[in-house]
Amino acid sequence: MKRINIILIVLSFSMLLLLGACTQKNVVIGVSQCCSGVWREKVNNEMRLAQYQYKNVDLLFTTAENDGQRQARQIDSMIARKVDLIVVAPDNVNDVTPAIERAYRAHIPVILFDRKVKTSHYTASIGGDNVEAGREVARFLVRKLDGKGTVVEITGLKDASPVIERHRGFYEVMKNYPGIKVVTLESNWKLERAQELMKQYLDKGGHADGVFGHSDLGAIGAFLEAERRGIDKQMLIVGIDGLPGEWEGVDRVKRGQFAASYVYPTQGEKIMELAMNILQGKPYKKDNVMRSFLATSENCDAVALQYQDLEVKMKNLDQISDSLDSYSEVSRIQKWILVVAIVFVLVLLIIIFYIYKVYRKKLQKQKAVARGFIENKEGWAAELNHLDESDRYFMDRFKKKILANMGNADMKMDDLGAEMQLSKVQLYRKVKAMTGKTPVELLKEMRLQRAYTLLMQTDKTVAEVSAEVGFALPGYFSSCFRKQFGVLPTDFRNKQLSKRK
Repeated sequence: MKRINIILIVLSFSMLLLLGACTQKNVVIGVSQCCSGVWREKVNNEMRLAQYQYKNVDLLFTTAENDGQRQARQIDSMIARKVDLIVVAPDNVNDVTPAIERAYRAHIPVILFDRKVKTSHYTASIGGDNVEAGREVARFLVRKLDGKGTVVEITGLKDASPVIERHRGFYEVMKNYPGIKVVTLESNWKLERAQELMKQYLDKGGHADGVFGHSDLGAIGAFLEAERRGIDKQMLIVGIDGLPGEWEGVDRVKRGQFAASYVYPTQGEKIMELAMNILQGKPYKKDNVMRSFLATSENCDAVALQYQDLEVKMKNLDQISDSLDSYSEVSRIQKWILVVAIVFVLVLLIIIFYIYKVYRKKLQKQKAVARGFIENKEGWAAELNHLDESDRYFMDRFKKKILANMGNADMKMDDLGAEMQLSKVQLYRKVKAMTGKTPVELLKEMRLQRAYTLLMQTDKTVAEVSAEVGFALPGYFSSCFRKQFGVLPTDFRNKQLSKRK
């Protein structure tokens, strides 16, 4: 009994451990992008690949498509879902700031990526130096234009922190060169809008020796309009992003359409590293700046080769990640199968244990009834308390019939059953159910118990006792007595006589 309990406890504990391993809560990191596009998708892909360095991490991506209010709602949804950390590239400083503060107050760590907001209530920030990016582009154009000419600046959305900071850095340099006139056109990050603004500017007689697009899309829009007019060779066009791929920023530098493109860093793996350091309680810096450079005609081939090498590695990582996904899925299924098997075994053991207890209790009751029946002690009916009235009545009648016929060596159970208006089979089943013994076993044990009493309390010979309790053959009686009590009836009688003396 004690051993079974120990086994059940060990199995239960093992099952709980396995369930804990299989149902271990994944860390959920929400990623709120201000918009979609190649640059944003590159960040997301880098984060997905870096995700496989860590166990039990899920990434939840959303994009606001340049709608600050929509982004605020998406962040609120992540707060309601109780994600473990939120990475935010804010669409603008006005709409998104309150949502970031709500996340911070909900004790959800917030990482600002690429962009800033009007609050100090965030956990960490990471991204390129937009002020320095503006300065770098300005220095490049000043150098190429020899400090003279007109430069058209095509911005993104005016409330976005990269626009504010890039514009500030650009003007910090340009204000030192009075020979350069700067014309600022407020765009919205979209190629079509940049092209339309450039068209309107040129239609009004505007001139441009250089173009600074706050993104490569803005620079492409300006180039397309200049190309349509046949004046693209007269402009030095510079964008920010420096993305890989055909017709992206670096490729356009290589084709001679752009003079340069500032390679604005993505480094999604760095974002994941910062996020996991925060979640794992490791040291981290609150503000993290990623440095970058201009891709120009002098270095664009090397940058393109670097990107190609990176693309090959990313494809390999994609294949590895697919394999890891398959392996993880198989592993999860195997764990759940193991858990189900353990649960099944545990339930089966509990059922067996319950059946055993019921059987043991029933056996104890049967033994109690049989003992009282066989020993023929006074008040034996107390052993029958757990039986219903009809069963108690039956056992009482059955015992009286046996006692009345005990000395009859020719007594048969068929005859006894007939007297009780039961067939032999019915009598067998009924007696077996209540005592655990057959009627024949009960009769023999009652005879032996009666013989034991007679040998101990009277001076009758063994042969006389054998006959009185219904054994026709004294030898068979001696064999049965020895088997029941571990001693021959003659030896038992002699022992009792010696005690009396």
